[in-house]
Amino acid sequence: MALGLLQLVVVLTLALAGPDDSPHRAPIRIVASPVVAAALVDTANALDGTPFSARPLATAAQARASVTSGRSVAAVVVDLRNEKDVLYLASANGEDLNRAIVREVALVEGAYGRRADVRDLVRADAGDTDHQRVYLLTGLAVATGLVVAMVSTWRRGPRSETLAAGARRLVVNGAAAVVVGGVLAAYASHSYGTGLAVWWLVAALAIFAVSSATYALESLFGVVGIGVAITVLVLAAAPLVTAAHPLLLPQPWAAITPWLPHGAALAAGTSQAYFGADQVVRPLAVLVAWSVLAVLTSIVARRERLRAATT
Repeated sequence: MALGLLQLVVVLTLALAGPDDSPHRAPIRIVASPVVAAALVDTANALDGTPFSARPLATAAQARASVTSGRSVAAVVVDLRNEKDVLYLASANGEDLNRAIVREVALVEGAYGRRADVRDLVRADAGDTDHQRVYLLTGLAVATGLVVAMVSTWRRGPRSETLAAGARRLVVNGAAAVVVGGVLAAYASHSYGTGLAVWWLVAALAIFAVSSATYALESLFGVVGIGVAITVLVLAAAPLVTAAHPLLLPQPWAAITPWLPHGAALAAGTSQAYFGADQVVRPLAVLVAWSVLAVLTSIVARRERLRAATT
């Protein structure tokens, strides 16, 4: 059932967000003449480990806009009239990720006897080189969601036996998400100088998704569901301790992380912090999908328990 829930999250999110780059490969854009661009795209996409999801663009302005909006992590502009190309990056994505990108782009460029000058389009705030504050806020949101579920379980048990009791639990869950999410959003908005509303939505949805998913797992497995939730929602985030960006995670973590609540909240928060919230649709859709499917799972599990009790 838990695996089925994750599969439904992926399907629903893809339907909501539409086709895009693979979320576990670094999206880069290449601007060059059509023949050169096609060759560079093919070479980049064929690198060992497939680190890139490369696509061509028509102009340098489009390439810069792609990086500043967060739609890509890098863009290469090739001008055969010059000896060097230009590699656009965003230091807001983190030093480790950019070093990896520069190294891989050098392999592609070197195959054609070219090299690139690096230019930073989105600078990280002082003391936030790897968007540590977004990591902190994401961790606090996940922890809050788990604590809300645990407190509710301690007071009322792991399962709601009536529809009214389940509704009250969801109302409490939502209220805690709004209140604590507002506090986290106020801190984030002040720290990054960006709008409060999106931060609030990201934090509240992350808290609600985690707590409602924990309730759903408790509906299926009883108190053991808390342990399952911790395994899915906390231990799955452990690899990020050693990686400054989800794209640097080894497989299968790089592929899984964008579809988990912590990965979605991290992506949405990073977009809001540095990239004008241009890329928040898909991660917010992930959080909404987790929330909706978790609530539906709880409802169905309660119905099946009632059926079993009356037969």
